[in-house]
Amino acid sequence: MFAAHLQFYCTVAGYLCQSLQSCNSSACSDHGNCSYSYDGTHNCTCEVGYIGTRCELVDWCLNQPCLNNGSCLLNSSTGFYSCDCPPGILGVNCSVMDACWHTNPCHYGGTCLSLQDGSYRCSCVPNYTGINCSVLANACLSNPCMNGASCAGDVTGFTCSCSAGFTGDTCETQIDVVCNSSYCHNGGTCSQTDNAVVCDCPLGN
Repeated sequence: MFAAHLQFYCTVAGYLCQSLQSCNSSACSDHGNCSYSYDGTHNCTCEVGYIGTRCELVDWCLNQPCLNNGSCLLNSSTGFYSCDCPPGILGVNCSVMDACWHTNPCHYGGTCLSLQDGSYRCSCVPNYTGINCSVLANACLSNPCMNGASCAGDVTGFTCSCSAGFTGDTCETQIDVVCNSSYCHNGGTCSQTDNAVVCDCPLGN
């Protein structure tokens, strides 16, 4: 005997009608079209601009939010995006020029640090300060005082204490008159200061 070839149609999924259809009203969001397989699983085909297993997330990369040739990277789990900016470009959407990229505004070996708003900050090497590291932290570091003079200073300026026989802001000028035994008369004692020769006269002279 031969078995009859029977044909039947299922109203539920599965080769033997053993699985319930999984495409119910909550399977996909309003932006997805649900289709199911005979193994009881389903798949959501999303409208353009939506992603996610249920098409519940907006595809923010669709409108190309990354500027200046930046690449949009979409997180398919959360729907959030980030921009991979080309060299010299900063910002959430690659909209800010890197102030340190083309030139280094920091002097004397200072390091330029780019900020997200397009500005920069200089990290100065020791002994230098200022916005662009262009100011000596102590003006005496440039050795402005000459001829053995001592220097006292800070970031605002310096003062030289000249050696005997020299004068000037940097002690650059030698005093022509020098104390000797004949310079002061009537027993006066000669003394030489930073910028002058002085006679200390005895009483009555």
